[in-house]
Amino acid sequence: MKGVFIGIHILCAYSAVVITQIIKHFIKVADGRRYNNVGIPLILGWAGMCGVLSLAVALSFPHRNLVLYMTFIVILVTLIVQGLTLPFLIKQITFPNYNEHLPNTEAKTFIRKELARIALEYMETHYREGITNSFLLQNQKDIWQFQLDTPKCSTTAEVRKKYIAILHYQREYLAQLNKNPQLNEQIIRSFKRQINLKEEKWENNY
Repeated sequence: MKGVFIGIHILCAYSAVVITQIIKHFIKVADGRRYNNVGIPLILGWAGMCGVLSLAVALSFPHRNLVLYMTFIVILVTLIVQGLTLPFLIKQITFPNYNEHLPNTEAKTFIRKELARIALEYMETHYREGITNSFLLQNQKDIWQFQLDTPKCSTTAEVRKKYIAILHYQREYLAQLNKNPQLNEQIIRSFKRQINLKEEKWENNY
């Protein structure tokens, strides 16, 4: 009977892997690589030990002497056989390398450079004629080009602190401009909102 339980556990583990490999063709998954490690489902199935839950179910039956006896045998075999052999089984399995992701700083730099590259390509293809006449496009083009030309385009905490200090100084100057009766207060507030958004963006460790 215990062999049947173990077989069901292992079968369920392999079934989960097979179903996942099939479903990933229809939905987007974080890791699209082909799964070819047959040892991990075996460990998952072998580690599916029976214990408290099995005993609780057995105690719920009336006339349960035989059921309790069988349950104790299953639990005993689980703890002795599977528990003692699990470390040996784990040592025989070659686990995949789960540290293949880039460090966060390198990942952010890579993404920024890729976004800058495709943005410049799109701009060059679709808006080549009107770039120099547009402050927004020309300014953004210079930023993207700088990101591509700089080996590490990440921003340190010290640089963010300096930039936020500049934004504070701009906000204080807007307060002075707000005293000018020739300037519409709503326009001043719109510039303050832009500064607030920039400050929030960089304070959140962008």
